[in-house]
Amino acid sequence: MAAQTGKTVSKWVGFFIDDSGGTLRNVTGVKSINGIGLDYEEADVTAFADAIKNVLPGHPDLTIDVVSNFDNTADTGFHTVFSSLVGGNTPLSMDIQIGMRHAWEAGEPQFGITSTSTSGMICTGYTVNPDSMEATAKLRVYGGTAPAWGTTAET
Repeated sequence: MAAQTGKTVSKWVGFFIDDSGGTLRNVTGVKSINGIGLDYEEADVTAFADAIKNVLPGHPDLTIDVVSNFDNTADTGFHTVFSSLVGGNTPLSMDIQIGMRHAWEAGEPQFGITSTSTSGMICTGYTVNPDSMEATAKLRVYGGTAPAWGTTAET
């Protein structure tokens, strides 16, 4: 099917991240992602004589919290992937693919980064709530390269 445009639903969002061996995995069972994109700090440069507040963008920030049901399925389960990543400092590739009314394909929106030896994502938190059996992973940027929007899958 050809890449499409228009509106879509969360059913068609795929979450991919490197496992501890460096293989990009399609993590199954993701229930929510807190938000995708960069958030720029703002430096106030308003002068006393200005009629309205002025700002300049500073450095971007990115924290991605991913929530899933506890799942220890081999290779792709949320617990299987993230429990071995938390606290590591090896940059990881990450890809969030947004399919437009069907499973994602090249040409449709995606947000991510292909890791190098000096940049990627790292997992700084992994917790499991035994009451709800939900697991949460916290991802942060490692190095000086920010993830970006595109239409081609990360590797």
